[in-house]
Amino acid sequence: MKEIQRTSVTDAVVDSIREMIESGQWAVGEKLPPEAVLCEELKVSRTCVREAIRTLRALKYVDLRPGKGAFVEDFRKKQAEEMWRGTNDVKLCDLVEVRGALESLAVGLAVERASEAQIAELSKIHESFVEADVGHDMDRLMMLDELFHTRIMSYTGNSLLIFINGRLWDGFRACRRESFMDTEMCGDVVTPHGRILECFQQHDAERAVLEMQRHLNVTGEGMRQLHNMW
Repeated sequence: MKEIQRTSVTDAVVDSIREMIESGQWAVGEKLPPEAVLCEELKVSRTCVREAIRTLRALKYVDLRPGKGAFVEDFRKKQAEEMWRGTNDVKLCDLVEVRGALESLAVGLAVERASEAQIAELSKIHESFVEADVGHDMDRLMMLDELFHTRIMSYTGNSLLIFINGRLWDGFRACRRESFMDTEMCGDVVTPHGRILECFQQHDAERAVLEMQRHLNVTGEGMRQLHNMW
């Protein structure tokens, strides 16, 4: 635990405790140490600790239970719920449009930043995808398709992009099985994935953006026809 040098800065206490929660030092559901212990370890006043805990509660990192203390919240889940609050009327067409913009941005960054090991990983995912397509294994195809796209997102190294993309895929999963059961649409996915992979291998970010846009435009059109979105 880091000692706080400037005891009057509550933000420093917030950052210290939040870092320990995010690193997993305190697991979800675990009770935080008593105020006296935090004061001693951080070298700050009790008032400072209390203010920090209140701030962390507002940020969805802790839950205050009367008479019991502060407990670590599932902050990622809580923050995701907060992020999507008021968006209950989001339509599938909205998700498709946002996905197109998000993944087009991501693939350009990913091609520029991906290591050779990551490119090799993407190649293996694509090989498995082709095998699943030949074997008409729809469940595996869906899994590998999502893996292909989410791995590309992870190669950007951009935490915010990765977080938003995760929430976006949560919205897509409910309707993807119907899309993959359309064999013509599913067959069209293999070649675009291969072209995107080729861009990684050739380190061609500009072409990768174009290939991703083309791929998602076709996919979006297929989903539009299946789900009558527009």
